[in-house]
Amino acid sequence: MESSPIIVLIDGDCALCNRSAQWFSARDTRGAMVFATNAGETARILGEPPGGDQGTVVAWVGSHRLVRSAAVLSMLRCLGGGWGLLAWSLAWVPTFLADAVYNFIAQRRHWFGRPPACTLLSPTHLAD
Repeated sequence: MESSPIIVLIDGDCALCNRSAQWFSARDTRGAMVFATNAGETARILGEPPGGDQGTVVAWVGSHRLVRSAAVLSMLRCLGGGWGLLAWSLAWVPTFLADAVYNFIAQRRHWFGRPPACTLLSPTHLAD
């Protein structure tokens, strides 16, 4: 179990990213994840590149920076229960294969549209 919150950085200009953050937030009953845009102040403080790391989700677990499938698995583990079991099961998939699937979806993420503005979350889970 994480002692400090997982800081999750997403593309604020991506409807799929925003909906995914909302989905995770709705299931994060312990409030263990904090979401922010990958180009915002939180990302800058964490040392992310200017403009953010486009095309991927970044999860900071303590001082560890996780990207792509590793970030998603960490987020699922954080939810616990059946989602943690799913993360454990998916961890057996080789990273190069899991990241290939992640990249395939990430390259097409704007097919899901663009939000009129970053609609991340309610203030309780929003860092920026």
